[in-house]
Amino acid sequence: MKSKLVKETFLLKLSPDLERELPLITLSGTDKRIASFVMLGDIELNAKCAALLVEQMKTQDLLDKFDILVALEAKGIALTHECSHMLNLPYYVVIRKSVKKYMIEPISIPVESITSFGEQTLVLNGLDVERIRGKRVCITEDVIATGGSIRAAIKLIEKAGGEVTVIASVLLKGDFEDPRLLYYHKPPI
Repeated sequence: MKSKLVKETFLLKLSPDLERELPLITLSGTDKRIASFVMLGDIELNAKCAALLVEQMKTQDLLDKFDILVALEAKGIALTHECSHMLNLPYYVVIRKSVKKYMIEPISIPVESITSFGEQTLVLNGLDVERIRGKRVCITEDVIATGGSIRAAIKLIEKAGGEVTVIASVLLKGDFEDPRLLYYHKPPI
């Protein structure tokens, strides 16, 4: 069902049986237009994208290159949950965007994102720092645009004592390059 709020769309075809019509939006305060890819709430999309990423991880012999998956709040959480389930991992870690009252000795790092206003903070709960310390980490993400959030997450994971060995994303929208990067699709917009 197409929304009356959406004037233009972009048809994203991820596989023969997986496509979504994405709204084309202009980022507030800029002239930059993006196709808005939001996985939150789309159960089928998360399950199928996770399966596509896990299959690529297997095809490229990456499964023995990491011990734990890490998601950035919020859109990558459901994807990471699905990937963890498919890989039979007992847990994953979520990098939050603010300090929560329940956190014990959190660590943080500043970040700017093209889809959020102003500077944000990426935060790891001290309990998650313990889970990451000494581990090889795969960051799973829905979309990488400029790579700013990923670079900040890498710094935060290193600050926690982990090592990012794989970066897995469904979409790569910008020119972010990293030898650890695995992405499923690079749309033209």
